[in-house]
Amino acid sequence: MEYVNLAGIVLGSTVITEALKYFLQYRTQKKLKHAQIENLNVQANDVVISNLLKWSEKMEQRIDELEKDNLAMKKDNREMKVIITKQRERINDLEVYTEKLEHKLKKHQEKK
Repeated sequence: MEYVNLAGIVLGSTVITEALKYFLQYRTQKKLKHAQIENLNVQANDVVISNLLKWSEKMEQRIDELEKDNLAMKKDNREMKVIITKQRERINDLEVYTEKLEHKLKKHQEKK
């Protein structure tokens, strides 16, 4: 009977040891998977942040370019307004001159 008890104890302790070993491996694997998932999340967040920073820098460059273009256009607009004003004055002068010539032509035609 002692051999049966001894065999039962040995067998029971082996089963308990294997169960404990399996449980520890399961917990270790679970922690490892969790750590891998966390690492992937951190890497993904790093990529997202990096992309946002690049996008932000590009947008800042584009805004600077547009502001420079806008200033250049304002300067061009001012120059064009000056040119247009001078052309209007010249047109007015030419209209006055044309009216004078028409008036002289009428006087000349009346004399004939």
